[in-house]
Amino acid sequence: MAPSAYAAIMAYHQATKHHFHRYARSAGHMDWYNQPNPFRFYDGTQKIPLALGQQDPDLSYDALYTPVPDQGKPLTRSHLGSFLSLSLGLSAWKAAGNNRWSLRVNPSSGNLHPTEGHLIVPSLPDLEDGVYHYCPLDHALEQRARLPSDFASKVESHFYGPGFLVALSTIFWRESWKYGERAYRYCSLDVGHALAALAFAARLHAWQLTCLNGAGDQQIRTLLGFDAIQWRPLEEEHPELICWVSVHRPAGAVPQILPADVVNAFVGCHFSGTPNPLSRQAVDWDIITRTAAAAEKPVTEPGSWVQEVPAGPLPAAMHMQAAAVIRQRRSAMSYNWRASVSSEVFWSILKNTLAAPDCAPFGVKLQPPSIHLLIFVHRVHGVTPGLYLLLRRADMAAQLQAALRPGFQWQPLRAGWPLYLLEAKDVTFEAMELSCHQEIAGHSAFAVAMLAPFDIALQQAPYLYRHLYWECGMIGQVLYLGAEANGIRGTGIGCFFDDPVHELLGIKDQAFQSLYHFTVGHPIEDERLTTLPAYHHLQR
Repeated sequence: MAPSAYAAIMAYHQATKHHFHRYARSAGHMDWYNQPNPFRFYDGTQKIPLALGQQDPDLSYDALYTPVPDQGKPLTRSHLGSFLSLSLGLSAWKAAGNNRWSLRVNPSSGNLHPTEGHLIVPSLPDLEDGVYHYCPLDHALEQRARLPSDFASKVESHFYGPGFLVALSTIFWRESWKYGERAYRYCSLDVGHALAALAFAARLHAWQLTCLNGAGDQQIRTLLGFDAIQWRPLEEEHPELICWVSVHRPAGAVPQILPADVVNAFVGCHFSGTPNPLSRQAVDWDIITRTAAAAEKPVTEPGSWVQEVPAGPLPAAMHMQAAAVIRQRRSAMSYNWRASVSSEVFWSILKNTLAAPDCAPFGVKLQPPSIHLLIFVHRVHGVTPGLYLLLRRADMAAQLQAALRPGFQWQPLRAGWPLYLLEAKDVTFEAMELSCHQEIAGHSAFAVAMLAPFDIALQQAPYLYRHLYWECGMIGQVLYLGAEANGIRGTGIGCFFDDPVHELLGIKDQAFQSLYHFTVGHPIEDERLTTLPAYHHLQR
């Protein structure tokens, strides 16, 4: 008898845990001659260049976390290009000697970028209606299909106003080339980072992005024409999510489902383009294939949304332009362990990890807040070093207290704020040891481990395994931008020793699991590297 989807997901998660005595399976070496191309192209499609060098939207960083106004920027090819540039586009190139590599606005584990972006856009004055793939290297759209008749009128009626669809897909091989079996986790984190990046780019244009969490994976495949493609083995794109972008404030709550008649109209639609080969020969990590099948999402009723008003006002971040913060985001490689941050910076970064009503990025309504932040405070002025917990959903307090070690203090750090001191002590060694002995976790100002409700959630819906990682990635994107806006830097850590983290907290079962680590501090820049503009290679 085939194992249930729940059992398959749990087996994957257990098998891909890192332990002090062994790491999850990977190739064990870097097969550079087989490294996948980080850019996908659909050969044989019409490529439509998007404008470069446009002036970015004028919005402060603080305003990213406010509700969208009633009137957004008009939906034009130029504004679509700006939206994509500020979410999935290139941010810079780095060079060292003869080696050169690109960086993107949306971060990725190992800078490998398994996430692909697609648009379904109604006819515009300077752009045909169609299904498009976004190519960040060329900052261009590749048209793969024309839309069925009446598409625009049907979706505008369904979603209460004009807009377009944006979808994300994943190529697992891009990550498994380096990370082996654990790559499925990292691909899911990358989707979360990209979803938050899309939400922020939408807010910059005064657009509202809503995740259609009732849509099924097969519906997305149909809309993007994936079933009609002859994929090279193990280089296929797997559908992840689809969102509706309202260009004006909609007249009602955006339905989080795809209309069946719209999806059915794409059946038999002609799609063009052949995906480019990514490497000589992809390696089959069959546990990833099985897990992806187990985590397949069917069409569901949209989930209910529980949204709590976060704590009261705190010092705001620096009043930088939001687009500048987004474009300059980088991952720190090392930190100055002698440098501290102020408590104002600490609070201003953490406040935006809470799910504010109708605000980016969590206002996309993926799911109710589920992830809680275990914080290792090292060097924050006015905050005692120690272990803290930021509770992102109040109704889970009793469940967490029951799951964690009885000796924790649970002392509120600030009135009206869901941040609790668990234990006051120097936790720099624990932070480094648990994050695969990486110094950045202890040399930072503070480090974070993201705790997810696990066993019960996955029994109810195994596909939520992906969603929990997506939420972690979204939180990571908030931490990245918050650090950057305050003149410091963050970095995500996918390598950590899973069960030793749980042992530190006294977790004895799988009710909660740590899914992602993150660290924030004062970066030490590598002066050997040269930085080049994002699109210096294009002449337009």
